[in-house]
Amino acid sequence: MELHLKINDVVGMDEQKRHILRVDSESLTSALMEHPGWVEQQLVKDLLMKRPKLMSEIINDPDVRNTIYMQEKARRDAKGEKRERHRLFEIERQRREDQHKASIATRKALDFYHDILGGVE
Repeated sequence: MELHLKINDVVGMDEQKRHILRVDSESLTSALMEHPGWVEQQLVKDLLMKRPKLMSEIINDPDVRNTIYMQEKARRDAKGEKRERHRLFEIERQRREDQHKASIATRKALDFYHDILGGVE
């Protein structure tokens, strides 16, 4: 992602060799608003997955928390339904394969008896 910001001052570097920049808050806000998906993907999603307690403290509005919870629940439910469909598909595939093997065995047995009895007509 690319952010175009007006940098007011470079303060220095931290222990991890990252630059510390002073940025105008309006410039940062407008740059982040240009990429709203980035904020959701990088910040909110990471906090929800790794530190949900911190996220619940940050978001103090119960309606927002409930909305986030319901969206996550819908995603989990959809994933669970997908797993269940896949499991049922595998069971059905195994059943068809077993039925096919049984059909082949039955045909071979009938052919064997037909050859021994010499063709009953």
